[in-house]
Amino acid sequence: MLVEPACLAAHQAGPDLGAVLRRFLPGFLAAHPRFPVRKKRLLKRMALCRSGALGHTIHQCSCCGTQQTIPLGCGDRHCPSCQASHARRWLQNQLHWLLPVPYYHVVFTLPHELHPLLLYNQEPLYRLLFLAATDTLLEFSRRRLAGTPGITAVLHTWGQQLNYHPHLHCIITAGALSGDSESWNRPRQTRYLFPEAAVAALFRGKFLAGLRALAPQLRWPDHFTLQNLDPLYQKSWRVYLKRPFGGPDQVLSYLANYTHRVAIANSRLRQIDETTGQVHLTYRDYADGAKVKPLALSGIEFIRRFSRHLLPRGFTKIRHYGLLANNRKAHAIPKVRLLLHSRAVVKLLLQLARPSEPALSQCDHCQRGRMELIAICTPRGTRRLRPRRPPIEDSS
Repeated sequence: MLVEPACLAAHQAGPDLGAVLRRFLPGFLAAHPRFPVRKKRLLKRMALCRSGALGHTIHQCSCCGTQQTIPLGCGDRHCPSCQASHARRWLQNQLHWLLPVPYYHVVFTLPHELHPLLLYNQEPLYRLLFLAATDTLLEFSRRRLAGTPGITAVLHTWGQQLNYHPHLHCIITAGALSGDSESWNRPRQTRYLFPEAAVAALFRGKFLAGLRALAPQLRWPDHFTLQNLDPLYQKSWRVYLKRPFGGPDQVLSYLANYTHRVAIANSRLRQIDETTGQVHLTYRDYADGAKVKPLALSGIEFIRRFSRHLLPRGFTKIRHYGLLANNRKAHAIPKVRLLLHSRAVVKLLLQLARPSEPALSQCDHCQRGRMELIAICTPRGTRRLRPRRPPIEDSS
């Protein structure tokens, strides 16, 4: 799917991912002749993003008629240049399932000893990560809240330096719908939802049990056996339960900026050094007070690290559980809103009822009109669109 830029006025100060791939991908593929065909195809398509090779859109000012041509994006879900449009559409779909309650943020991290096994078995073990983490939260909710919460889980596989770091971010409602659907049960304390150590221990047990059950179906790296898992039962696994968001507005802001992140944002790319063949970028060092620091990688090493974060074909990285599960939310969310009948519910419903206007950029020439899409040009041909006209007022 081709996409146009989210904002015509936005400008990328430094290089983008497409520029890095156009410069270094041929050398990377020559150095890795057995690179997977699907990943090669994805990288080649992202290399064409915003280059003009995929086509362009023509926008025209509604006031002065000035036209502007914008190169088309690749539309791939791994491409940082195309994620704004994906996030905007996804967010509009999620608006109707928000609840006027606080939300907690929980992060489940896998120990680095499992990383080689995950790289060999990404699809089944990513599924297991979702299952173990959400089952843990649902079980704690049944024990401590006597009900079912709403959970949205998002898979991330990277660290700040593009290193392999698979972990799951979960957003969970501060409360649960009782088993008889007659009450909304809130947590007794507001500082945290569940005790971290207990959550981590249950998550560890569920993941390792699932891993042993999957063992006959997995590809095992050299010198890696089931016995390598034994020390992990004694190790403390890292689970973070962060303070709750304030309410639906904060959750929306978080979701819009976080769910569709990819391994590298264009804003972190600083320079392509043609002399040394390096890509200069920045990263945030959380071990040193979250300071922003520079990092230089060879172009081939940059692509090697980035390609580790290309997801398996068709794999869904954002999933919903509990009250937000696809087979339950249409009935459960209205029920919870009735139980929470208050000014907050009325305010939320009024917010959802407002029609959303498509984002249009202001004309740089006249500063009065808006740039409207009038044509899409691709190698297959040109499709012209009729610009929107303001309604004619009846003065009779």
